[in-house]
Amino acid sequence: MSSPPIDITKVVDTARFSRFQKRTIVVCWLLLFCDGFNGLSIGYAIPSLSEQYGVSAATFSVVVIAALLGEILAAMFIAPLADRFGRRRLVRLGVLLFSLTAVPAYFASSIEILTVCRFVAGVGIGIAVPNGLALGAEYTPTRAKGRAVSLLLVATSSGGMIAGLIAASLIPAYGGSALLLAAGAIPLVLLIATWPLLPESVQFLAAQKDTARVRPLLKRIDPTTEFPDDAVYVGPKEIQGARLRALFQDGRGPRTLLIWFMMFWGLFNAYFLFNWVTTLLTSAGVASSTALIATSMATLGGSVGGVLFGVLMDRTRFGLGSTAIGPAIGVTSLLLLAFNLDASAGGIIALCVGVGFGGLGATLVVQVLPAMAYPTAIRATGVGWAVGVSRIGGLFAPALGGAMIASGVAPRTMLLISIVPVAVVGLCVIAYRVAFGSADHAAAENSPDAASTARDSRAPLGT
Repeated sequence: MSSPPIDITKVVDTARFSRFQKRTIVVCWLLLFCDGFNGLSIGYAIPSLSEQYGVSAATFSVVVIAALLGEILAAMFIAPLADRFGRRRLVRLGVLLFSLTAVPAYFASSIEILTVCRFVAGVGIGIAVPNGLALGAEYTPTRAKGRAVSLLLVATSSGGMIAGLIAASLIPAYGGSALLLAAGAIPLVLLIATWPLLPESVQFLAAQKDTARVRPLLKRIDPTTEFPDDAVYVGPKEIQGARLRALFQDGRGPRTLLIWFMMFWGLFNAYFLFNWVTTLLTSAGVASSTALIATSMATLGGSVGGVLFGVLMDRTRFGLGSTAIGPAIGVTSLLLLAFNLDASAGGIIALCVGVGFGGLGATLVVQVLPAMAYPTAIRATGVGWAVGVSRIGGLFAPALGGAMIASGVAPRTMLLISIVPVAVVGLCVIAYRVAFGSADHAAAENSPDAASTARDSRAPLGT
């Protein structure tokens, strides 16, 4: 008599959060940290590079836009290939791409060459980020998914924070090009170090009927359970037809559109502020070293806010709605910063921490939604397109910022304008909670049993 089918999703949801799963999350975190370090390094380097190339800071908007365009195209059209070929392969490819652009970027003799390098780096980031998030989400039980995915998203802002701290000492001594070189070298070292530690998604392997690779992974997830040699593993439900079309089928359409709208404005805010905030602060008379530290501390605030709001999403009865406090804090901090640009160094840094905690923290939580809203069969597609749409917001933001700087718009005015997208994100979070309730719709679509387990289980995440 053959063994009963084993539901992969149910195993992940009911087992204790194993050391193997935590290690997988850490590896994904490190690789996403590299994305943030590389992607945000250009913002810190712009003031120095503008002197090196003998052009205005506004000229570098084309460099920022090229990187974002690469991210958009890759997230929408290359990252979804992971639904067919696996998450791990695409994550590695993405990190390798943006790492290898570091050397030509360092030796770039013109804006045009630097622009091409940043475009290729953007392609790598656009491939790696959606699949790193999807892979981490698929090794996380539903009861902890909000916290885990928030933590993974915090990796990006943490990379930006460390880039800022390194920039404060590296750029004055060696120039902005040295930071771009470090932004490729560090990811390459981490990619090599973590190469044997990154597993393929067990849910993806189950969907591919790769039983020989599923059983050892499940044994590492749940060492206390015996999985028979003849077991049949039931993966996530298959979805017929084009994967992009599936994002709008079976009632997913309104949810998909609202997620896209939120992520568009969330990244618009993040890129508008964090690509230009160093330049805005120095233009307002703030010391260069203070501006660099304030920007990096803003990303630290975003990291703390993202994790805290992820905990609130998982642990409170208000779920996603509880994170609406973030945009309120962000709006208040931006108002105070705009009217206190002559404050002390400590005051500027404290206000930037508030901007990051509220504005960037809320943006990070919004980016959790695609990883939780779609079943495994279309998760890479859902996350990839959501990331791509969000980067369109990021594409317009630096262009608008560069145009405003070039036309002489005051730093205070630009900070006040940045309040609008933060407020929009807050209103959208409330609308999503009212319209759709729970942030996690994937469990029910992957497995009805897993959905009920997730609702009933709030066990501690011990080893």
